[in-house]
Amino acid sequence: MPKISVVIPIYNKEEFLIKCLKSVLNQTLDDIEIICVNDFSSDNSLKIINEYRLKDERIKLINLDSHKGVSCARNEGIKIASAPYIGFVDADDFIDLDFYKNLYNKTQKLNPDIVKGELWGLNRLSDKPFMPMCYDLNSLIKKNKSFFFYTFTSAIYKKSLIIDNKIFFPESLSYFEDCVFTIKAAFYSKNIEIVDNAKYYYNLIESPQFKKRDINADIDSLYYAIKKICDFLSYEKAPKNYYLTVFVFLYNQLLENMDRVMFDDMLYSKTLSYLEYLLARCLYRKDFLAFYHITKRKMFFEHQKNEKFRILRAKLLEKQR
Repeated sequence: MPKISVVIPIYNKEEFLIKCLKSVLNQTLDDIEIICVNDFSSDNSLKIINEYRLKDERIKLINLDSHKGVSCARNEGIKIASAPYIGFVDADDFIDLDFYKNLYNKTQKLNPDIVKGELWGLNRLSDKPFMPMCYDLNSLIKKNKSFFFYTFTSAIYKKSLIIDNKIFFPESLSYFEDCVFTIKAAFYSKNIEIVDNAKYYYNLIESPQFKKRDINADIDSLYYAIKKICDFLSYEKAPKNYYLTVFVFLYNQLLENMDRVMFDDMLYSKTLSYLEYLLARCLYRKDFLAFYHITKRKMFFEHQKNEKFRILRAKLLEKQR
């Protein structure tokens, strides 16, 4: 039996796929299975997968008969995974050759539900890796698992944790679906171990697919993802500090999106209504607003130059106090 099942969802990634596959196939931990899920690609992705399948029997192929989205692709991979731990690599990213060995070694001593490494970005121009501040979560997670919001690909997860708690990627969402998975996995986990020398490299170059994304649809998906997470934390009666830590992060995501270049008046109005609804339903609204006013945190982006954004935001916060 393999030690780790690696799920790779693939949709029109021929430009990056070979580098991704090589980084997984050449792992120093060779007892892995590699589940490639072709999400009805129209480029040469399937051809590349089949070429590598002939060279390495560890590759399993799931070939979807229509384009169903990355959540469905990952979920299909989870269903056939045979190893006790599952990892995820996106087809336009890659990993250090000892990434999974370093993570798996941690499982032998402590039997953790999750083992998390580091996620590094790749500079758009120089192709050199760097650690964005927003990805540097490990020191926080060591203190409190509630800070494991995203960067889910930098970790491996017990298959039993995923299956027993039905932690799948929501297929109705086109954006922010990964955070729903990550936050649920962290919540249900009994222990998360950190490995600081296991590096996953995230490609920050925007693909043509990403550039064509519908901002309006993204905001809707983001809102419904946040609502799902808040409903989940309420249903599971998450401790107050846990709830507030996650809520601050989620609320911040909507605020941050309001400063996107293409944000028009309609999107401002829609997002403000989403913010108002979420704040009204926050279980600890007074604590949340007090946290902001007392700490003067930058999460509300006082440094941004968009005066209209600040005015609208201030009106909303005043209304909810």
